[in-house]
Amino acid sequence: MKNKYFVFFLFLHLTRAVCVGQIPQDKKQAVAVNPASITKLLDSLFAKYNNNTSPGLAITIIQNGTTIVKKNYGMASIEFKVPFAHNTVVSIPYSEGREFIAVATALLEQDKKLKLEDKVKNYFPKLPVWADAVTIQDLLNHSSGFCDEWATLVLTQADMSNRFDVSQFLDFLYRQPEPQVEPGKGYMYSNSDFGLLRLILEKASGEKLPDYMQQRIFTPLKMYNSGMRRDKEDVIPNHAFSYEDEGEGIYSVWLRDKTSAGGNYQVLTTANDLEKWAEACANKNSFITKAFNRLKENGRPIPVLKETSYVFGHKEKNIGNYKMTAHEGVTGFNYLSQVEEAGLTVIFLGNIRGSWTETIATITDHLLHNRNTKRQAFTKFPSAPINIDKTRLQQYAGRYAWTEPTFQSNTSINNYTEFRVIDDSLNWVYNEQDIFPVVPVGEGIFKDPGFPIWMVFEQPHPDSLMRLTMHAQTNKPQIVESIRDTATARYFSKATMQQLTGKYYNKHLDFYWTIEMDNKGRLLVKRPTISDKYLEPQPGGEFRMNVQYYTDQESSVYIKFYFDEAGNPAYFDVHHARLMHCRFDKQ
Repeated sequence: MKNKYFVFFLFLHLTRAVCVGQIPQDKKQAVAVNPASITKLLDSLFAKYNNNTSPGLAITIIQNGTTIVKKNYGMASIEFKVPFAHNTVVSIPYSEGREFIAVATALLEQDKKLKLEDKVKNYFPKLPVWADAVTIQDLLNHSSGFCDEWATLVLTQADMSNRFDVSQFLDFLYRQPEPQVEPGKGYMYSNSDFGLLRLILEKASGEKLPDYMQQRIFTPLKMYNSGMRRDKEDVIPNHAFSYEDEGEGIYSVWLRDKTSAGGNYQVLTTANDLEKWAEACANKNSFITKAFNRLKENGRPIPVLKETSYVFGHKEKNIGNYKMTAHEGVTGFNYLSQVEEAGLTVIFLGNIRGSWTETIATITDHLLHNRNTKRQAFTKFPSAPINIDKTRLQQYAGRYAWTEPTFQSNTSINNYTEFRVIDDSLNWVYNEQDIFPVVPVGEGIFKDPGFPIWMVFEQPHPDSLMRLTMHAQTNKPQIVESIRDTATARYFSKATMQQLTGKYYNKHLDFYWTIEMDNKGRLLVKRPTISDKYLEPQPGGEFRMNVQYYTDQESSVYIKFYFDEAGNPAYFDVHHARLMHCRFDKQ
C-alpha cells in the first residue's frame, strides 16, 4: 500500500495541468530534424517497452505538416500479445479529457446555445443560494466554490468508483451549505465543476454530450476512432486497457477508473486521430483554434502554479530558447506537445499509467538541438543491504515535512513522512497501523525491500536540520523533498481525549462518524461503510487520519476540534488540499 500511497501523492502534488499552441507560419524557425538520430533516441528511451511483455505506446513526430517519424513499442494487450499500434484506442484520463469538454462548451456558445457568462442556476435552480453568482466560466476556472465530489466522499466511502447517479450528484451540490472558496475569486481544483458542466452542456444542447461532441468535434475532424465514452463497460474495438507499472518488469491491469454520472467524461482516441487534432489546433482559422481563443479570453491560469497552466489542459513553458505548449493533466499524462516557432508536433499515446512530461521534454530537446537543458534521470542507487552501526539509526528517526507545492489549492499540503527505530532497524511509519522496516544500502541511504523506493538522508551541516529525499523509480523518476519537522504534536491528556469521543454528524453528507478510545488511549474513528481509522495527534492541535481513494491507495485529511464556552467539544472540521472545510457537529 505504501508504494501506491507515495506515487499517488506525487501525482497530486508534483504534476501540473497543461495544452496546445498554434504554429503561425511567420513565426517558424528552421530546425533540421534527423530522422535516424531521433529514431535512435526513441529506441533508447523506450527500450524497456520494446517487447511483448510490457504495455505499449505510439510516437509520431511531425514538422510543418510532414510526418518525420512514426514508432510504436510494446503491447496493447500483454495477455493476448496484441502489439500497440497507431490505431490502438486509449482512454485519456479525466484531467486531459477536460480539454475536449471545454472545447464543446465554447462551441455551444458559437451555436448560441449558451454563454460562458451564464449563471449555473439558470440551468439548475435548486443549487444553493450562495451559488447565485456562479457562472459557467467559474466552472472552467475552478473558482465556483463547489465541493470536489471525490475528495469529499472519501470521508464516507472507501473507493472512487460507482459513486453517484445523476440525482445523487445533484443532491450533493444542492445540499452544500457554504462555498469551499469565494465564488469567482478563489481557487480549488474540483471535479464537481466539470461534472456539473457536463450536465449543463447536455441541457443546453438537448442531447447527450457524447452525441454532441461526436457530431460537432470528432466527425468534422474525421477523428472516426475518437469519442467520449458512454459507459466503461462498453465494448470498444481496438481498445487497450491501461496498465500500472509495479516495478521490476511487473505490470497490473488498471481497472479502477473513477466514475460518476456527472463526472464521467473520459475521452477515447488514437495516435492517428491525434494527428488530425494537432492539425486543427495548429490552424489559426480552424473552429477548434477559435474555441480555444474564446476559452482563454476569461480563462484564468491556475494561480498556485508558476507556469501558465489552464484548468482545461493548456500549459505553456520555455524549453531552451523556444516556447512549448503541451496537453497534459495532473498525472503527467502528456499526449501532445507543440513548439510553435519550429513547426514541431510530438504525439505520444500509450496504455502505461504514469507521468511522461520529462520524457517528452527530452525528445523535444533533441529535436531542437538543446544541449544544456537538464532533465531528471534515474539515479543509480545501491540495492544490496549493508551493515551499519545500530546506534546511528536514531539520527534518521523523526518526522519530515514535505516541501513540495500542490496544484489543488492555496492550502498547504501538510504531508509528512515519519521514521522510527524499532528493534534495531529503521522503520517507515505509514500510519500507526502500518509500519514497515527499510534496509540500509549505503551511507544515509535506505531502500524499501519490496518496491523501487529509496530514502536518502542528508545533513548539510551539524547545526542544520536533517533533509530527506525519497526517490520512486518506476517508469520515470519521482522525487519528494522534505525536511525534519521540529514542531511537536500537542499532548492531549487521557481525560481530554475521552472528552472528544462520541457521535458526530455532517448534514451535507447525511453521515455520522463515531469516535471511540481504544485500550491504549488512542482515538479511533468508526464509520459504517469504511474500516476503522486512528486519529494521530499533529502540531497545532490537529489530528491526522488516512482516507482511502482506492483499497490500496490512501491520502491524509486533517481534523481540528472546536469547543463551546463551557469547554466541551462542539464540532470538528475536516480539511485537506482539495477540501477547505467539512463540519461534523457533536450529537
